[in-house]
Amino acid sequence: MTERESKWEDLTFDENGRLVDLAGPVEFVSFGPPAPITWAAVMDLGEVFGRRAAVRNSRGSTYDLRIASEAFEDAGGWYVHLVGEDQWWAWLSIDEEHRPARPARATCWPTRYVWSEIRGS
Repeated sequence: MTERESKWEDLTFDENGRLVDLAGPVEFVSFGPPAPITWAAVMDLGEVFGRRAAVRNSRGSTYDLRIASEAFEDAGGWYVHLVGEDQWWAWLSIDEEHRPARPARATCWPTRYVWSEIRGS
């Protein structure tokens, strides 16, 4: 089978900047699965502000949280402040000049129940 000559109107650039012939053979690019996610106890990590987190309690796991403070000691225990992902991104959307030091309406949570995502490479 002979390949036909490409026409200029069939040529375009894809999202990666490669020149592609739209009238040519179909090509599928595979990137493989995403990196695995592991969970680490907050107290086993250094700085945790801004990390994605999950909590575990008697009702199960709650995901889609962000750590809104570093771990701190109070009344003999260790705690962090948590906010939902939506609260986190709303806080980040505030102009830096007017943004408070941490997101509002954060919930104080014992660190023994908080786990942070660690993504493989």
